[in-house]
Amino acid sequence: MRNAAHSNQGKQIQLEPSNSVRPLLRWAGSKLRSLPEMSPYFPQVRDRYIELFAGSACLFFHLAPKRAVLVDNNVSLIEFYRVATDDPEGVFRRFIRLPRNPETYYRIRRAFPSEKDPLRRAAHFLYLNRNCFNGIYRTNNQGGFNVPFSKDRVANYPTRENFILATNILTKAKLRCGDFEHACEMEAKRGDFIYLDPPYYRPRKRVFREYSSKPFSNEDIDRLECLLREIDQTGARFLLSYPECAIAKRLAAQWNRKRINVRRTIAGSVAARGPTKELLIFNYDVTDA
Repeated sequence: MRNAAHSNQGKQIQLEPSNSVRPLLRWAGSKLRSLPEMSPYFPQVRDRYIELFAGSACLFFHLAPKRAVLVDNNVSLIEFYRVATDDPEGVFRRFIRLPRNPETYYRIRRAFPSEKDPLRRAAHFLYLNRNCFNGIYRTNNQGGFNVPFSKDRVANYPTRENFILATNILTKAKLRCGDFEHACEMEAKRGDFIYLDPPYYRPRKRVFREYSSKPFSNEDIDRLECLLREIDQTGARFLLSYPECAIAKRLAAQWNRKRINVRRTIAGSVAARGPTKELLIFNYDVTDA
């Protein structure tokens, strides 16, 4: 199906095909391109699906579970999901009218921190996300979004139909803003399937991990390691994805693991966006999942 194109007083707006449900947002580190290789290791969602570092929640949209909990500590992200779920038509209508050009982008970026109207704020969050460099969410010390406009490599806009369909799926999810460990301890129950795709902390390696005002740290890795044991004791199933490194091997020490190929999408140069290895770490037998 050929994409529709609309001229919107700036860069041509390409729309996604309406025959597939895709995430509402772009997100640095998204597993969207890795889903085909990951899918053989997904268990059936027998009760609830829980995602503790939601971001664009591409696995949630792929599985489209009947019951879910999406958790993230990014306040603006969870706020966007809530407003888009409550009034998808209103958000999309305001979003699609905005010209796709640097002048509009930087005007909205400057105004975003003080925007109070929920619908306009949600539309602006979506606009900034769809037009920023590499789908990165990054803020300065004052909490202002400071990612530059992307002159190229921007994803197609969603069609209205795809946007509405995605928000219909999102109505099945409980949205929580907060710390991954606390949220999991509050939510996890026997029979749940919990997916964890945390920001990557790699000592002495330069990797993007600033998804909130507090970057992921070695202390968070320690908490994550303990949390995996707690999830297992609860009787829930978990799947953790992490780049192959010493930390990943430590996290996988007592669990099942599978190495897969992924492609980096947030490196600054094309050469650095090549394939790399990642570990899938899980506490269930794939043949029984």
